[in-house]
Amino acid sequence: MSSPRASANPAPDDGQPSVRVRGTRDGIVFYLPEGLLPEELLAQVAEAVDSSRDFFKDAQIVMDYGMRPPSVLEIERLTDTLTARGLGVRAFTATAPEYRAMLHQWGHTPLRVVERQRRSTPAILPEREAIYIKRTLRSGAAAASESDLVIVGDVNAGAQISAVGDIIVWGALRGTALTTGEGMICALKLQPTQLRIGGLVARPPDERQRRQRDEGPQCAFVNNGQIVVEAWRGLERRGQ
Repeated sequence: MSSPRASANPAPDDGQPSVRVRGTRDGIVFYLPEGLLPEELLAQVAEAVDSSRDFFKDAQIVMDYGMRPPSVLEIERLTDTLTARGLGVRAFTATAPEYRAMLHQWGHTPLRVVERQRRSTPAILPEREAIYIKRTLRSGAAAASESDLVIVGDVNAGAQISAVGDIIVWGALRGTALTTGEGMICALKLQPTQLRIGGLVARPPDERQRRQRDEGPQCAFVNNGQIVVEAWRGLERRGQ
């Protein structure tokens, strides 16, 4: 899942290349373009974080060099820029094999953010468009997406959100959330009035159960014919 219009993306300047930021299942990915001077690259990364602090809170950061030649000095400065803002880099990766080899030689373990291995045959997962909304949805409001849906803000009780793919709420989800496919519904605080995934429906636990369970970021998804909820970070251990 990705969000190509996230407000964390610095605005392009007269057609000049710019850093892109997208949320994926591997974390928040900074795509570093070719043809951008190091000083401008650092400035755009800093601007993206400073303009959307909540978006990056407790996030795992991946720096994707793509076809941009990496350098040790630039990597150090990028790391320092994020560290100064309370963020760490999970991994540096690149599209070009020779650049991934360079990163590995420098002690980094490159990730393939969009390529996955299934059995012995490599598969490339296509990127999906997402609708991005940066505001709180109050009672009576609704939002829908024909693909994925990302909301930076709360979804209050009485509001309804729906998508064909995944739903990501960077805030509290207290309203109704529906995904017609087999997507995930994730929120920093998952307290919905009702969840629907495909043909399955789940309702929130009672207050006693809610107090006993982990109140951190959580994801709901279908497993063995029923909706289950796990800690958001727990999905990494399951390889999702």
